[in-house]
Amino acid sequence: MREIANIASLHRGRRLALLAVVAAGCARPDRGTRLEAPADLLVSVRAGQVTAPDSIEAGWTRFRVEEDGGHILVVFRLPDTASDADVASFLVALDTTKVTPAPGLALGGTEIGDTGTVLIALAPGRHVIACVVRGADGHRHVSAGEARPLWVVPAGAPRAAPAATMDLALGDFAFVAPERWPAGPAMLRLENRGRQDHQLRVGRLRDGATLGQWMKADDPSDYEVPLVGMARIGPGVVAYLPVDLPPGNYVLSCLVADPGSGRQHVELGMFRMVRVD
Repeated sequence: MREIANIASLHRGRRLALLAVVAAGCARPDRGTRLEAPADLLVSVRAGQVTAPDSIEAGWTRFRVEEDGGHILVVFRLPDTASDADVASFLVALDTTKVTPAPGLALGGTEIGDTGTVLIALAPGRHVIACVVRGADGHRHVSAGEARPLWVVPAGAPRAAPAATMDLALGDFAFVAPERWPAGPAMLRLENRGRQDHQLRVGRLRDGATLGQWMKADDPSDYEVPLVGMARIGPGVVAYLPVDLPPGNYVLSCLVADPGSGRQHVELGMFRMVRVD
């Protein structure tokens, strides 16, 4: 734990919260102990705190989030060789960078609403659950302690991937999906085929609103109602998003920042209108 103490001396104030999070999860679970496979990974987040299990079995996992508003939790995979100091450094970098810092890989999370569910694949090894929302001070909530280490241990039996009703590809910088979607419950299979992180935000255009108005608006919420979304997923990652959409016109968009230009992907053309009926 001396390495963590050394980092703490370099990051005073708000960043001390990151080290406290890591210290709480220093003990590595006994991989020889068979864990009872949970149906869900339930995580709650409140200002300055994330509550979640210390470990979970590997495989496809229903990641369920409950929050008090204004949070976006993402699960990040880190190398098995990452030390506690490496985890602390990753969380510090996550606060200051526009993209997922190396060597982390974003696996997804819930994007919109106080409750939400996504399905993600967890491989054995070290992970961190962290909030990527930026506050009024410009810092992500992770810097205030909204992070939680998670060990993923080998499962006794594999778990099958969800049955998808529609495929949606995310590239640099476009969505590839059917123009018309069926109304009602559906399971979207998302695959990041690009070289950058991407997300999916699904918003229903307000009655009478047009895509042109949405594109020109300073505040797109004047013309759309955000309904559901998948938080950032890294290159090559596959994740699933359950949706239940009433008929209407919808806009798909990605607000992740391009590291080169600093512009949001939606400004680079990563948006699309679809018709649900």
